[in-house]
Amino acid sequence: MTSRETIPIGTRKSALAIAQTVQVQSALEKFNPTKSFPLLRMSTTGDNIQGQPLSSIGTTALFTRELETSLEKKECDLLVHSLKDVPTQVKPGFVIGAMMKREEPNDVMVMRPGEFKALKDFGEGDVIGTSSVRRASQIRRLCPGVQVMDVVSSLNTRLAKLDAADSPYTCLLLASAGLQRLNFDERITATLPPSIMLHAVGQGSIAVECRSDDTEILELIKPLDHLPTRLRCEAERSVMRILEGGCSVPIGVWTEFVHSSGSEPTEAESVGKLRLMGLVASLDGTEIAEAEAVADVNGSVQLAVELGQNVARQLLAKGADRILDKVLRDRNTTLVPTGTGEEQTIKGWEV
Repeated sequence: MTSRETIPIGTRKSALAIAQTVQVQSALEKFNPTKSFPLLRMSTTGDNIQGQPLSSIGTTALFTRELETSLEKKECDLLVHSLKDVPTQVKPGFVIGAMMKREEPNDVMVMRPGEFKALKDFGEGDVIGTSSVRRASQIRRLCPGVQVMDVVSSLNTRLAKLDAADSPYTCLLLASAGLQRLNFDERITATLPPSIMLHAVGQGSIAVECRSDDTEILELIKPLDHLPTRLRCEAERSVMRILEGGCSVPIGVWTEFVHSSGSEPTEAESVGKLRLMGLVASLDGTEIAEAEAVADVNGSVQLAVELGQNVARQLLAKGADRILDKVLRDRNTTLVPTGTGEEQTIKGWEV
């Protein structure tokens, strides 16, 4: 079989998607200087229905379906996604061939330049902007009385809405990785540790998807796969797979490798003992199921998956299924944020 010299990469058209794809493109060009990797930009269902509730159009593959159709037709040879947008059950015939080294997965608080207020001091009269039910449920738990207001738009537009003179927002909650990739690091007011907020499954990781039978491309992207990232994310995705959640339900996770205190991790420690925390919350933040486990995964994806299954079973034993059933029933309705008479349609887009 003749080696391909031109290898198209499929991507969404958004600024963040392009920034992530260029990162993959640059890495591939470094390893394969004689090959060309043009970008094929596409719009997806998720790009076209912003402003509508997820319940009206389904909750999986919103940002991947059209891309996978292009991959299936061989219009491109690989796809680049935010891993958190990729369903835990990948479509038959496709595979996530690489998970690139993860950016900081934390959520962050963004306020207007020069302003600061600790989250513990938020309460009545404060308005927190987020389009994520996961962030909204956790912030309602942490800050009773705050108003949570939806903010679905591009990152640039969200920041402009926050900075406007007539802005209703006290702050926005966003993913650190998205801000970093678009060079908005200076807008981060505070990083939220896992003691305050657990992040989305796969947050901060870039996924490279290809056809499962395309051995040439699988070999080509192999150097991009970062084992510590894959182990963490496979454990997280295992939790969501069992709980059957998507981007529109409040499931939060945190993973970290445990190593000797006060020292840099050895190579073995960086893929050895893995800690996983998981959380399922009701939309109003009043009901919470939490679980945690540690396992020696020792570089094994299967052991990481089993760790996730363990945490998922603990969550189910603590009532996560009951909480999620209620969330799914309520998804077709509106949620009245605590302390206000305003209605907010439940949506689940995350940035």
